[in-house]
Amino acid sequence: MLLFWKIRYLDRSDRQFKDRYLYLLTKTLDPITRATVEFIAENRSLKTERDILKYRHLFTEEDPVEQSTFPGDPNGWDKGLTVGPSEYHEDETGEEITPQEMGPILTGTPTARVIPNGARQHDIDFMLAEPKSMPYAEVSVAPDEIRILGYFARDLQKMLASAFRKDGPGSLKMSGSMMLSPTSNPILETAATDDEIRSFVTIFRCLYMENETGNFFKAVEAFCKALGDHPYSKWVAGVATKYRNHLAAVVEKRPFVPVGMCSFTTKRLIDVFIYTQYAHQPQKNRQKQFVECLNEVQGKRAVLTWLFLTEMWVCSLEIGNAGKVIVGWFANYCDLNGIVPDVLKSLLDDHAGLGAAEKEEDRHKRLFGKQTEKLAKDLWQEAGRPQGGYTQYLASAREQLMRALSG
Repeated sequence: MLLFWKIRYLDRSDRQFKDRYLYLLTKTLDPITRATVEFIAENRSLKTERDILKYRHLFTEEDPVEQSTFPGDPNGWDKGLTVGPSEYHEDETGEEITPQEMGPILTGTPTARVIPNGARQHDIDFMLAEPKSMPYAEVSVAPDEIRILGYFARDLQKMLASAFRKDGPGSLKMSGSMMLSPTSNPILETAATDDEIRSFVTIFRCLYMENETGNFFKAVEAFCKALGDHPYSKWVAGVATKYRNHLAAVVEKRPFVPVGMCSFTTKRLIDVFIYTQYAHQPQKNRQKQFVECLNEVQGKRAVLTWLFLTEMWVCSLEIGNAGKVIVGWFANYCDLNGIVPDVLKSLLDDHAGLGAAEKEEDRHKRLFGKQTEKLAKDLWQEAGRPQGGYTQYLASAREQLMRALSG
């Protein structure tokens, strides 16, 4: 396996950003290190991408401009992977450098700060704002707003804990060209099961639909009203504005869906799936909207479903980012003021045994395996306990037991 790592580094001497290209041919490593490094490379995710830093010293720096081929013998590696954290910088010596260190190096001013890549205006305003403690005793939240925040907190925690939220929207596999075409045959693959996705949609719609008691926008309004001009209030309001703009924007996901191919917005896409595939049996107008969206992606159901799952997942990230701030403040506010929100608990909160009983299929497998092993031991005993142990009789025991049960 050949691992490739492109690092952006800041040279302190001339205050310039430059690129560093690193390679590692894993076959050159000892077996344990090789297995560990290859596992880290193949298991890379947003949560694990920094794990490779421990093995930074094993990589060799080579400039691809000065060579016509990849390092090493191409016959010596069967797979190539890109590794490394998405937000990682070094200095000229190869030591990691933080955004807090970059500002003074680039400007010569000790108080200068580097704005992270992708930061929006509300993020920048929050970073530059003077720190202020969160208000609790000095604010008063109306009973109706406590109810809104209570239901929002209940359902946000369920959404954050869901399998689909953790595993993501999956990926789209394309045969031939990566661009969508009449001859392409895309396949959707997800880690989450259909039941897990359906469960997530049920929770998500409570936070998404604006007519729900504790939806995201109502929670944001109640939170911002309570905190007033506080930096966190402005930041949460900024996230909500970005989220609203996202819902109103036309869906675009390159390279699968080129710019200009679709005219439907994120909100229309999410709505047609909720109203036709999940929460309701479709009305004629909703079914018509679904078909219109499908036609815009050349009738490829896998593409449209992937777009829906991706947009819904991104929306859940936006709701979750601001929601964690809201829920954290609300929990402390209730604790400090002795408030118990008038909110119905979820069924799981009231019934811890939901899902605890063994499923029929699992019970069948467990008991069949238990009796198969017992029968194999008996057969082994009857045969005079020959060398090799009872495991050599498992296949025969399984066959005999299956034949007896089906007779």
